[in-house]
Amino acid sequence: MLTLHTRLLELAYDKEQLLIKGDMPAFTALVKEEAKLVRQIAQKEVERLQGLLVLDDEEKEALRPVLFELKRQNELNAALLEQSLNYINWHLDMLMPDADDFTYGQQAFETRSFSRDV
Repeated sequence: MLTLHTRLLELAYDKEQLLIKGDMPAFTALVKEEAKLVRQIAQKEVERLQGLLVLDDEEKEALRPVLFELKRQNELNAALLEQSLNYINWHLDMLMPDADDFTYGQQAFETRSFSRDV
């Protein structure tokens, strides 16, 4: 369990760097490897719940900080992903504005806020 979670944490660190670089082909390959690891961890967890796998106290203590760091890293990666999606959406809005943006109808006035303050 510890080995699998440690490898998952390493992938989370790698994912952060790939998100920053914007290397989507490598990111896609990493996500596939991550999915395999998650399946293996889920299988181990089923074995643990069935009593087929027993973690000793030492392994539990070693696993705790890895899980804490993995959660922190996943939250950071989620924030990076959300930031990237917002950036992409902003670009799409700039390239393809709504059709109402080209008219002077009442709806255009309702959706925009105008300020005449100087």
